[in-house]
Amino acid sequence: MNAPATLALPAIGQSFEGGLYAGLTLEGEQRAALVLLPGDGEMSWKKALAWAGEQGGVLPSRIDGIVLFRNLRAEFKRDRYWTSEEVAGYADYAWFQGFTSGDQYYARKSYGYRCRAVRRVLIV
Repeated sequence: MNAPATLALPAIGQSFEGGLYAGLTLEGEQRAALVLLPGDGEMSWKKALAWAGEQGGVLPSRIDGIVLFRNLRAEFKRDRYWTSEEVAGYADYAWFQGFTSGDQYYARKSYGYRCRAVRRVLIV
């Protein structure tokens, strides 16, 4: 996460902060600009978390997943992509965002789903 920004935001899909501007999201309870970083992988959830960090970002939250599906769907394969969120009460499961129909559901963390990294830039 970067320091708060007081800059003008670009149009959806334009270059911004090392990736593509995807729209607004939340970082905790603060507004943030969501940036989709380059790169795409397919791996287990645990490996995807580490991979996203190596890209200079994090896996998207479930809220981020909705924003990405709505605004940058064309940047994704029609597949399932891991989110950063685990399923409450089920330690072996995590949520994914589907980029075919927009569904969100959960699966075993050991499954090999696709992953993309994002960055959130706080907005003041």
